Amino acid sequence: MTSSEQGIEPPPEADLIRVARMARGLSPEKAADLTPIRLGGARWRHIERGYEPKRPPKAVRAPDRTLAHMARVVGVTPERLTDVGRAGAAEVLREILRQEAESDAAQQERPYANLADRLERTAWEMPLPVEQRKLIIDMLREAKSQGNGAERSA
Repeated sequence: MTSSEQGIEPPPEADLIRVARMARGLSPEKAADLTPIRLGGARWRHIERGYEPKRPPKAVRAPDRTLAHMARVVGVTPERLTDVGRAGAAEVLREILRQEAESDAAQQERPYANLADRLERTAWEMPLPVEQRKLIIDMLREAKSQGNGAERSA
């Protein structure tokens, strides 16, 4: 007897997540690995199916937080979650996206150079385009990692 014969159909959000995952070319295991929360491939499959294969099958509905993280991994928007009746998960996903945007903005504001390092600071302050300054800093870092004494020449 299949799950649909038992009366357990995947909820609309489960189909949405499954199709989006497949469109990204991810297996449930790989998608689960990409979430920052603890989620295994088997659990991902249960959520997509809408049930756990027990006797009798047990209906599964992802909590808002879990669904939001799954949606983030496969590129589902908060609006699409709302469209399938999961406004709570959409709200969590909006917060995840807001925090990521803040983190990205903070990362871009930070200078590429380690300003505590005299050579990197000097390179960063040179009147050159940013990409050239980054190249110089990368070369300094490579020289330091090879141990050729570049850090002592300053």
